[in-house]
Amino acid sequence: MRHEQIKVKDSYGKVDVAAVWPSTSQVAPLPILDIEQSAAQEAFRAAPAAPDVPAGVGILIAGSYAALVAAFAFATVASSHSIFMIVISALFVVTFFTVPRIFLGTEPKSGRRPTLERFLSQGMETLTGHSSGRDALVQMLIVPVSLTLGVIVMGIAAAFIL
Repeated sequence: MRHEQIKVKDSYGKVDVAAVWPSTSQVAPLPILDIEQSAAQEAFRAAPAAPDVPAGVGILIAGSYAALVAAFAFATVASSHSIFMIVISALFVVTFFTVPRIFLGTEPKSGRRPTLERFLSQGMETLTGHSSGRDALVQMLIVPVSLTLGVIVMGIAAAFIL
């Protein structure tokens, strides 16, 4: 970098500012297209997010995260500072499940969702192909259940060490 000031002789008088920065008076607005209102409204509508996943799976996932927060509460019961962490974690879990519930409430009803037994026997279609119901359920529950078991083990270990 150069630290001395660059001297330009009379360059400001020769620069056409409008050529560099066009103003709104020099740019013509784009024409407004004629679109039928009903066609525009028909093109924008919600699609079913997960029509082949039963509501029981959502209850299992919510229960596993609630068990995780409860495991945090029991594992850190000795510390008075843990109450703040538990409240913040519980608020995140509530938000984590409230927002998708609102989004799922706006989707059109596309018939009945399958039962949990039918889901486990028939499975579901994913982007990478067919997945059995048991495999899909394991993929959905492995993180919260593993975390819950890990927190329980750490809580038991901390109880015996302290």
